[in-house]
Amino acid sequence: MTLLVKNAGIPLPSGDIVIGNIYVENGVITYIGRKEIEADRVIDAEERLTIPGGIDIHAHVYDPAYTSNEDWETGSLAAAFGGLTTIVDMPLRTIVDNRKILEEKLSEARKNSYINYGVTGGFINEKNYNSIPELARYGVKTFKFFTCRPFKISDETLPDAFEQVTVANGVAIVHAEDESLIGYWEKKLLSQNSITAFHSSRTGATEASAIYRVGYISLDVGARVHIAHLSSREGIEAVADLRKKINLTSEVTPHHLFFTRDETSRFGAYLKVAPTIKTREDRDALWRALDEGIIDAYVSDNAPAPRSMKEANVWEAWAGIPNLEIMIPFLFTYGVLQRRISLARFIDVTSRNPAKILGIYPLKGELSIGSHADLVILETGKSKRITASTHHHKVDWTPWEGMELYGYPYYLIVNGEVIIEKYELIGKKGFGTYIGELKPRKR
Repeated sequence: MTLLVKNAGIPLPSGDIVIGNIYVENGVITYIGRKEIEADRVIDAEERLTIPGGIDIHAHVYDPAYTSNEDWETGSLAAAFGGLTTIVDMPLRTIVDNRKILEEKLSEARKNSYINYGVTGGFINEKNYNSIPELARYGVKTFKFFTCRPFKISDETLPDAFEQVTVANGVAIVHAEDESLIGYWEKKLLSQNSITAFHSSRTGATEASAIYRVGYISLDVGARVHIAHLSSREGIEAVADLRKKINLTSEVTPHHLFFTRDETSRFGAYLKVAPTIKTREDRDALWRALDEGIIDAYVSDNAPAPRSMKEANVWEAWAGIPNLEIMIPFLFTYGVLQRRISLARFIDVTSRNPAKILGIYPLKGELSIGSHADLVILETGKSKRITASTHHHKVDWTPWEGMELYGYPYYLIVNGEVIIEKYELIGKKGFGTYIGELKPRKR
């Protein structure tokens, strides 16, 4: 099967865009240039921006005990319409620490995912950290740790578990918040049933304290550590400081880049997330860190739930929101179009860096000869209004309701196969491939 994408707006490292053709054979890019080559299928991008498909390394998609929240069909569809061609499923409540549960997740993905997929192991704790080598043998590349409730690993075990990650050549993804400080602030605020009280209960110091701790353990043990969902100025400062000493990476979500604590009251528990929403100063610091390269990856932390799980006492309500379908359009609109980040930086944090963190670059995450043809042709000249009435998530609500975004996929191509054509789904579920089986070539 051959595919020609002609008249594509191809971004250069300089930030310039050139018009050219991309030729694909059996799912792999084999030519980029001006020549027009005969192909089984020809797509005219009409000079639209064409970039590597987004890679989300932190999305809660499928939990066998919570299939009313999201599943591989709805999650991968939402991701595809959000410009993503690969998502890595993060554990939600069911712990992934043996081959049986891993295979259950992969089996569902093989049958129902429209795009490429991976699975993160965990939550890693003192009882199961010896499962890391087995999971790694079956392609798991990332392992989730908590330094706080509800899945906190014991302090004594963390260095040994990090050592197992190192031996497995994996990455420890850490939800870094200080348990003692969470407890301290909750005692003071628990009597207030308000979303602002909840968001005030986890401070920037809570985040920074835990980041420093895991960073220095990594320094001693040698593990590759990735800090999940940075949310504060203090957390950024900790990451920036530690990066002078160790190979530390980090990520940020759209909700931490957009919402501030002052406006959470109008959403109630529908905007309950962890880590919490912080201040305008924290939000601005996150944008600067993303632009300056302190933050490496942009992730969804997708974790929706039915209304019944949101409409409860704020301390007991579900924490998480639907994000997959807004991913690429949100960052293009509020990052590139509003000149907070460059186009090159946009591609770095949505594609290249996530692929490098996963160890699958440049097979994924790049628009180059020899890379897989995971491409998204963006419509940057027209906006689309977000509404839960048409999105592809399983839940019937979104905190992004009514927002107008640019940069939705006009075409989405996964492994050389067209999944979305002129905004319409034409691909079939069960097409995506497991990234755990990839063996990247060396450059």
